[in-house]
Amino acid sequence: MKTVSFISVVFLLLSLAVKGNPAQSLVRIPFTSSGAHTYIKARINNSAKEYCFVFDTGAGSTVLDTQLLKEVDVEVAPEKEKMQTSVNVVETDISNNNSIEINGFKLNGIKLYIEDLSRLNTGPNGEKVAGAIGYELLKNYVSFINYQDNYIELYAPGTTIYSNAEVLPIFLYEDQLPAFRATITTESGQALPVNLIFDSGAGFTASLSSNFIKKHSLEQNLKTKVQVPVIGGAASSASFNYLSSLSQLNIGSFQFAQVPVNFSTSTSGAMSQETIDGVIGMDLVKRFNVVFDYTNKTMKLIANENINVPFNFNLTGLSFRTKDNQIVISNVMNDSPAAKAGITAGDIVVAVDEKEFSGVDAVKSYLTGSYSKKNFELKRNGATIVITVQPQKFY
Repeated sequence: MKTVSFISVVFLLLSLAVKGNPAQSLVRIPFTSSGAHTYIKARINNSAKEYCFVFDTGAGSTVLDTQLLKEVDVEVAPEKEKMQTSVNVVETDISNNNSIEINGFKLNGIKLYIEDLSRLNTGPNGEKVAGAIGYELLKNYVSFINYQDNYIELYAPGTTIYSNAEVLPIFLYEDQLPAFRATITTESGQALPVNLIFDSGAGFTASLSSNFIKKHSLEQNLKTKVQVPVIGGAASSASFNYLSSLSQLNIGSFQFAQVPVNFSTSTSGAMSQETIDGVIGMDLVKRFNVVFDYTNKTMKLIANENINVPFNFNLTGLSFRTKDNQIVISNVMNDSPAAKAGITAGDIVVAVDEKEFSGVDAVKSYLTGSYSKKNFELKRNGATIVITVQPQKFY
């Protein structure tokens, strides 16, 4: 039998004390990334079926599609409540004290805001989106969101993970949404501090609020103004943003150059408030694995393999929507390659480069970052046409 010396035992115990045992998560929740969004599966009030939910760090309220009331056991309260979206405030039905189960992990006492989600694009493989969840999943735990390997881990409060990562302070906008301090440099050279929401449900790179833009007179410095519609919230009306770029964005020790940015024109909702200057969306979010500790108001960003992926400039000028299980052109930006080629709003996308797509996220992913010519097979007024678009930066 091999003898272990007393000194060796002491050294081993000291080593374990220094390193600590690896923290054990309470649950690991896989998610699916499709285009600019992430989706998880959830059961509502012990439903036999799992439903597709958007996982959204920018969702302070847990939302359920009105159509799900026909399938799940949800009791609608007699009163309504107001829910703030990015561009306005809407009044919705609510349901109190519900349960949501995600990968066997149950959340109780959930308030559901019941909205018509038919305007939302479909999820993976054309699956209908049943709702959205963010804050209610993360608020009571230390959470680790891995945007490289597509999973969320929840840890008990007070757990320390990734102790060597840079710690950034956060505050909870409206007591629900994670926001942090950053600095931007505009194309005209202005260096400005900003308070930004970390919003994984936003399909763009970054956006600045209308109040911040007005306060610093930024709009008059835009070299090119390209309007793009943006849908805020489940059933809110569309607003129009201008597209531009930032010379630089600094988040802690991370620096990004030539960052696409929306200039909001909202007159109500979160993107018009004085307390928040803007948001970062999924095009930036996906570059990190992130640790949130809402109780201690901290965030840790760990760069992943997406950190140097080119930013998602819209190179065609097209926006898409799902309607009647078809991918429809919802908007064509003025002076864009698609507009010059002759594509119009309302055209139905049959295929691009002879490839068919299951949903909006899939076709957007195919177009992202590609400068090669794209052949759009479209239906217009019952006829099939083919239009070739040469993608390029135009704003």
